[in-house]
Formats: sequence, structure tokens, C-alpha cells
Amino acid sequence: MENLEQHWDETKLPDGNRFFDYKHKESGAEILKTQHPEFELWSQGVHARNGVSCADCHMAYMRDGASKVSDHWVRNPLLNINRSCQTCHRRSEAEMLDLVDNIQETNFNLLQRGGTALMALLNAVKAAKDDGATQEQLEPALELQRKAQWRLDYIAAENSMGFHAPQEAARILAEAVDYARQGEIAALKAATAK
Repeated sequence: MENLEQHWDETKLPDGNRFFDYKHKESGAEILKTQHPEFELWSQGVHARNGVSCADCHMAYMRDGASKVSDHWVRNPLLNINRSCQTCHRRSEAEMLDLVDNIQETNFNLLQRGGTALMALLNAVKAAKDDGATQEQLEPALELQRKAQWRLDYIAAENSMGFHAPQEAARILAEAVDYARQGEIAALKAATAK
């Protein structure tokens, strides 16, 4: 995640300015938009470390007569736990579902906390602007918004709801909350510095 962020931070537009996907309508922050980070997050997880590929779970083997072939319906492994999960994991289907549900619920809750923190940052930026803070005074808060929003979007755009690498997803979301709260404080300081 940090390598991608660094790449985009160092990429220049034709006018020489730093790359961004769009400017946030309310704050004016230059925002990055994450595009399909499934591979990058998966590569940080236990399945990748153990040589389990995407196809092993999402295109599990099946029988076609006497032949063993890959199922060419790329889909959620939970739709066929027996072929997708239980070839490696010796747990019941109910236990597997509970495990995945717990991981995804934790990820969802962290994502919601990150969203709450980001909204607090945006509200602080708006209040600072309403109080007369300049864009230059708000620049530290806007940089922190870019970092927080990148992390939230990175996990929200990834389709496993944290399952591909639960610890990495939690780490990234914790950073999102931290950057958003730092940005909120920076916006409050900008409001008092005018």
C-alpha cells in the first residue's frame, strides 16, 4: 500500500504538479483513488505466504468425469467451502463461515471508524474555512486527508472485506484513523491561526 502511495505521490502531471485523481469537492484536497488492490492485499496475507493462489480458492478443482479440472466460474469461495477451503482446512463448514464472518465484521467495524474519523476531519476543515482559514493554512490537514482517504479507499475497494490479509487490513485502517485524527487536529490549529 505504501509503495503504491509513494508511486502516485512521486508521479507528476504534465504541468509538473503531483498526480491526483480528483480534488475533494469540499476540502480541495488532492485525492488518490485506489483501483482493484486485491492482489496487493492478498500478497500480504497467510494464503500468499503458503503458496495458495487466487485460482485455488476462487476457481477450486472439480471433477469432470475422470478428470480433475479447475472450475471456470470465478466466484466467492464461500459458495463451495468443501472444494475451496476444506481441501486445506480441517474445520467444519460452520466454523469456516464463522471465521470469515468474524474477520469481515472486524474489518467492517474498523472501516466505519475510519469513515467517522475522516468525516470529523472534513467537518473541521469546513469549520476552519468558514472561520477564514486559507488553503495554505489548511495544507497540512489536506495532506493528512489524502493519506487517510487513500488508506480507507484501499481497503474499501478491495473485495474481500479484509479476508485476504486481516492483519494488514487492520493495520492500514488503523493508520487511516490516525491520519484522519491528525488532520482534524491540524484543521483545528489552522482555524485558530488565522
